[in-house]
Amino acid sequence: METYGCQMNKAESESILMSLTAAGWTEGESESDADLVILNTCSVRETAEERIHGRLGYYRHAKESRQFTLVLTGCMAERLKSRIIDEHPEVDVVVGTFKKRDIVGAVRQARDGATHLISTRYSPYEFAVSHSVSGTRAFVPVMHGCDNWCTYCIVPSVRGPEVSRPPDEILAEIGNLERRGAREATLLGQNVNSYRHQTPQGILTFPDLLRKVAEQTGSIRWLRFLTSHPKDFSDALLELMACTPALCRHVHLPMQSGSTRMLGLMNRGYTAEEYLGLVHRIRVALSGVSITTDILIGFPGESESDFSQTIDLMMEARFDEAFTYRYNPREGTRAFSMPGAVPGEVKRQRLEKVIELQRAVGHGRAAERIGDEIDVLVEGVSKKDPGELLARTEWDAMVVFPGNSSKIGHFQRVRLTSISGSTFRAESS
Repeated sequence: METYGCQMNKAESESILMSLTAAGWTEGESESDADLVILNTCSVRETAEERIHGRLGYYRHAKESRQFTLVLTGCMAERLKSRIIDEHPEVDVVVGTFKKRDIVGAVRQARDGATHLISTRYSPYEFAVSHSVSGTRAFVPVMHGCDNWCTYCIVPSVRGPEVSRPPDEILAEIGNLERRGAREATLLGQNVNSYRHQTPQGILTFPDLLRKVAEQTGSIRWLRFLTSHPKDFSDALLELMACTPALCRHVHLPMQSGSTRMLGLMNRGYTAEEYLGLVHRIRVALSGVSITTDILIGFPGESESDFSQTIDLMMEARFDEAFTYRYNPREGTRAFSMPGAVPGEVKRQRLEKVIELQRAVGHGRAAERIGDEIDVLVEGVSKKDPGELLARTEWDAMVVFPGNSSKIGHFQRVRLTSISGSTFRAESS
């Protein structure tokens, strides 16, 4: 199983693995000895698809010397459908985003002799009953799809409209994961804070759901959620985070641009001033919070003035981390045919400036935490030094400190002593 892209894909891959295990499959040591290879794909950016095309070329060559079943699923499969078979005849089965629960049956048909099966959307999205847990961290999908139609984004086309999962299913899955050893859970959705579910008592909103989850959990001490849309980040959600210890003080809040003009062309639904005001409210309400973001450089029509406004907003917001990328056209989006393409070299230079600024700001934010005593969740042994443990902070940063494996899966109090790159060093306190 190879998984590309977002945490939702990772959660769905875990569910697929559970289904295959129940059907009698066992996970191979590597692709070289596998009878079945599944690529769960991403289509958000062109670079992701280019990487997958490369992997398919690798498997085409591998099929020259041995036989195995090759499955392509996920957003790229949903977007390209039969074009995958035309361009990559080595693929045996194409399963779209909405049919992932049919993979076991499709694989069975392929191994019985059916060729080039294509199963893409013709039914509403269905959530899996449960998802696996990797170590101490669990990822739980609570809603799926997106209704925002940002002009650069392919997600509504390949994931469909927003569907909120029934709260009883969510609570049952979290309870099961807790019994299996999870100590941290992340609630997932393409636009998670737009969660709305009709109950006999009325509409259950995302803050309502979070409150229910927080009240139920015991050994799951930390709760997170991904990804928030700024226009849907309500005061009720902020107030709940401020008074609920289980909700980690970390917010991923995609900005995309610091220019209100660009945000309008992107159909983001907020202005730069509104975004910055939300950042300030979060910082006031949640002491010690970390705020991370996404920044899109080189959207069609982006001028030097627009880019300068992005730099200005970054300097004022002081993000802890930013995921930065250059715009590339995605067929099927409104921006695909927009005029005013920014030259590639200009995009490259602007992106370098953004990365350089964020590196400096992020390092400064991290340095402010040196000397703090905090709790961390120990995830494993450091790959670089078996005498050290790798742990995660409440604000989703990595920490290494001396210790033995008996602490894995437990919370540990440490004092931060230094930082190298994006990883803190610490000592037990």
